[in-house]
Amino acid sequence: MKKTAFALALLSTLSILTIDAQVTTLADQKMTQFFMENVERTGSNNNQYLPDDNIGSPYSNPIFLLGNIYEQNKVIASNYALRYNAMQDEIEVKENLYVEDSEIKILTRNPEIYVKIMADMYVFRDLIEESASHGAGYFQVLYVGNTYNLYKKVAKKYYAAKKAQNSFESDVLATYLDRSVYYLVSEGGNFQEFGSSKNKRLKLFQNKQSEIKKLVKSGKLDLTLEEDLMRAVKYYDAISSVQ
Repeated sequence: MKKTAFALALLSTLSILTIDAQVTTLADQKMTQFFMENVERTGSNNNQYLPDDNIGSPYSNPIFLLGNIYEQNKVIASNYALRYNAMQDEIEVKENLYVEDSEIKILTRNPEIYVKIMADMYVFRDLIEESASHGAGYFQVLYVGNTYNLYKKVAKKYYAAKKAQNSFESDVLATYLDRSVYYLVSEGGNFQEFGSSKNKRLKLFQNKQSEIKKLVKSGKLDLTLEEDLMRAVKYYDAISSVQ
């Protein structure tokens, strides 16, 4: 199977850099075990979540990657194999890259605990405004500033496969579509959702809209693009922090 072969090839490459999962102290080890729950839903023989005949993936990172688990900004487990399941909104955990998928555990949702999967940071937040598209769950942290942060909610929508009804049609593969929603998060934890259009995103910068407009024009930015939106948020944070 193509995906299996790709995963094995990437794991072989990663194994050169891989060391066994390490927990800093015995107390941290007990705490880490406390925060992980056994899960039987996802296993190595379960094709519901990793089929070969589909487009896209239910995961933010399709295969397990090395990362760290933190509690209150302290590393409690390092070099664990981690994966974010966007469909279930869960962080899947294995002790290392070589453990069978049948040994997958789920990280307990707790605002005091976050993970870094390679360079990507995921935090759990349970106090989200009712008007937001998403409630409590995991968010990817794109930028941390002095006054404002930029969060991204990685959402997935699943469309089941469809068989052709006649000779004029073709089979339609099962598909996972991505839809990212971005949030401007204040220092106090207030979430403001960026709309999908350029104008809606510009309005969220409130009394600094004129300054952001100048930045967009001079830098030829497109606020519907993640990289450009992040640049605008960084500038907004900088000019808001000086007050």
